[in-house]
Parts: sequence; structure tokens; C-alpha cells
Amino acid sequence: MRARTRRRPGYTLLEVLLASVVAVVLLGALYSALEVTLVRMDANRNVIVANDLSRAVFNRLTLDLSNALGPLPPKSGGDGSTGSAAAASPTTTPTTASTTAAASASSGSTAAASPSADPSGTTATADPAASAAASGVNIPFGAGVVGTDKQLSLFVSRLPTALTDLDVINATDVALPSDLRRVTYYLAADGTGLARQSKPWVTADGVWNATDPDRANEPAEVIAPEVKDATFEYYDGGTWQSSWDGSQTAIDGVSLIGPPRAIRVILVLEIAGRGGPKQRRVSQTIPIRAAVGNYLPADAATTTPATSTSTPGGM
Repeated sequence: MRARTRRRPGYTLLEVLLASVVAVVLLGALYSALEVTLVRMDANRNVIVANDLSRAVFNRLTLDLSNALGPLPPKSGGDGSTGSAAAASPTTTPTTASTTAAASASSGSTAAASPSADPSGTTATADPAASAAASGVNIPFGAGVVGTDKQLSLFVSRLPTALTDLDVINATDVALPSDLRRVTYYLAADGTGLARQSKPWVTADGVWNATDPDRANEPAEVIAPEVKDATFEYYDGGTWQSSWDGSQTAIDGVSLIGPPRAIRVILVLEIAGRGGPKQRRVSQTIPIRAAVGNYLPADAATTTPATSTSTPGGM
């Protein structure tokens, strides 16, 4: 009689294959869940980074805009009855005087330095809507805001730090320095981000008759490298404008328009993440408290020239 052979316990090939398929399915489901979690974590991190960055930029803009000065009331400086923008602008500087002298010499007559007259005898006056920066004359500090859709220049006055120091406050022989500044926001030429330039109004060069920034030290002035595009829009009380020139005269022909009611800032941020950098668009509207809006002074009827017209936005 043949002895019965004893079979060793183990798994069959079918059982091994079935177990392998189940393990692959479970691992695939785990990987998919982990991938979804990582993607959502990365997206949330990008949102947090973009929100923190945009909040910092908007806070910096809000602080600067809160310090923007509004235009002086009519007749507060100079003779307001002349009906010209010169009554609200700073005193003529040697640069303006030399420009007038050069124009006088080029005309070959002394009459060239005086206002020209047409055959009817009416004196021709300069267009008050012409930009002071374009004409090369000094920009009044009370302009407040001068900007385009890609560049924003603010004329601000901050509280001097000396006034927060008790030792300086109690001293009577300490001269407090001026803190009038021109602050300009612009995009760096090489696309490295949003730059902010702050220059003293009194002592710095190139701030009296221009609003363009000095790009000599541009890399050091970049405050947000993640900003790849910036757009500025200006609200005049009725519509949004793509540019603003606060040095233009108001409807009374004497005072300046000053800053707009509000400025809308639109930023395009580029945040690095999984799968490459991604862009996010954020915007915020910042009100300006120093804006005079559409207010018409009570004596405007007596000081407004008969030929005066309303400036853009009805201000």
C-alpha cells in the first residue's frame, strides 16, 4: 500500500493575484487621497500668501493715501480774484523764471514774455487742464494725487517723528524738519515687482516739476517682487477714470482739483507652488479723506470766469 504524501499549507496562485489586486487598489486610493490633500494644502497656502502680501501692500497704500493733502481753499494763498491756477501754485522758482526769459529771447521782442492777444483784443490764457508735469512748471503740492493706470504719485505730509519724542517736544531750541514727501508707486522696468519711492519734497531733486520716479536705485525700492502687474483707477464721484491730475483747476478757476474720492488698486500676484507659479488677481478700493469732491464754494459764482468749464468728473 502506497503511503499518503502530506501537502504543505500555502496560498494558491489565484489567492496571491487577488490579494495583489486588492493591495494595488488600496494603495491607489490612498495615493489619490494624499494627492488631493496636498493640492488643497498648496492652494490654501497660495491663498494665504497672496492675502498676506496684498494686505501688506494695501495697508502701505492706505497709510500713504491717508496722509495725502487736499488742495487749499480758494483765496487762502495769493489773489484768488485773478481766476488763474497760479494763485494756488507755489512761488515761481528760478527755473520758471529762466524758462520765461528764454521764451522772451527766442521771440525777439519784449511782447513775447507777456500774454499774447488775438486781433479782437482778447487776452489768450493758458489751458488750466494742461498737466503741470507736461509743461515743465512746478507742480503744486496741493495736487495731492497725480497718476496714470500704471503709476501713482502722491504728495503727502506725515507727522514728524520728532513730535513723538518727549525730549524734543519739551526742547524749545530744536528745529523740527519738514516731512513733506512725494511718494511714487510704479512697476519695475525689469519686471521684478512693485516699487515704492519716497523723496523729500523740499530737499530732493526732480520732485518739483515731475511725477516720474528716479529709477537709479530701482532694485532697492521694490517692495513686492510677487506683483507682476498693477492697475490704478480713480473715482471722481461719478465715474472711474484711468488717470488723474490733481494739479488741474476746479470749476472756480482758482483752487486745485486735488485727490480723487477713491483709488481702486488691482494687483496681479505670481505665487510659486506645485506645478509651477500661479497668478492671482486681487483688488481693493481705498477712499481718500482729503478729497474735496464736487463741493462748490459759496463765492464761486463771483470768482468763476465766464468761460470756465467743468473738469473731468464734474469737479
